[in-house]
Amino acid sequence: MSWHKYKKSLLKIYRRLRCSLLGGHRILILGDSHAGVFEYVFDHDLLTPHLLNCEIVGGATAGGLNNDHSVTAAFAKYQQSLRRFAEYDVVVLMLGEVDCSFALWNRAKQRNESVFEQIPRAMQGIVRLLDWAGEHYPQRRFVLAGTILPTIKDDEIDLQYYELRRSVRATQRERSELVLAFNQAVRQLAGQRGLSYMDISQQTIDAEKGVVRDEFLVHEKLDHHQSQAMTAPLWVEEFRRVLDEPAQDGAR
Repeated sequence: MSWHKYKKSLLKIYRRLRCSLLGGHRILILGDSHAGVFEYVFDHDLLTPHLLNCEIVGGATAGGLNNDHSVTAAFAKYQQSLRRFAEYDVVVLMLGEVDCSFALWNRAKQRNESVFEQIPRAMQGIVRLLDWAGEHYPQRRFVLAGTILPTIKDDEIDLQYYELRRSVRATQRERSELVLAFNQAVRQLAGQRGLSYMDISQQTIDAEKGVVRDEFLVHEKLDHHQSQAMTAPLWVEEFRRVLDEPAQDGAR
C-alpha cells in the first residue's frame, strides 16, 4: 500500500471514531456526478463531526429509477449501497441534473408534450426508491436534495462533450426554469413524505438574469458541474440546517 493510500485509510478510521465519540451522523449520499461536491465536503472536513460517504452513479436520472434495465442501473446500485452501508442513519438522495439537461427534453420531444409535463414521471422514480427503502429500512432518515442550476451558457451548447447535451437547444434560462420547477416538485414530494429538503438554487441564482451566477462556475474549463470549492460551503449550511430539524420516521 502506498503512503498516500495508507494515510487516507488512517484518516477514515479517525473520522469514523470521531463521529462515534462526538455523536455525529453517518450520512450516505446517493446521487449522480454532481454529488461529488459532498466528497469535497468530506475531503476538506467541512461537516465535523459528521461522516459522509457517497454512492455516485454517473449519468443517473430520477426518471431512470423507474427502469431496472437502464444503462446506469442506478436503482440496483443504490439498493446495494443502502444494504452495504446499513449503519448510516441519514440518507440523502440528489438526482435531477441529467434529467433537466437532456432526458426530460428528449422525452418531451418524442411525446410532443411540454417538458414540464415530464417531471411527474421523474418523481415516480424517486418515489419508487423511497418506497423500497421505507419498506426495508424504516428507521433511517431520508433527505431529498434539489439539483443545481445549469452552467452551460447559450453560446457554449455546441462545445459540450456529450452529443445528447448538445442536442438540447433550449436557452440557459429555459433550462434553469426547468430545474427550478423540478426542484419545486422534489420539495413538494419531500413535504408529502414528511422528509427534509435542501438545495442551493436560491443562493446561487442571478435573480435578474434567471441563471446561475458566474462566481459558481468552473472557470478552468467548460464544465456542466458547478465549482465545488464555491458551492461546498452552501451545501454545508444546508446540511446543518437540515440536521437541526426534527427527524422523521424513515423514507415514508
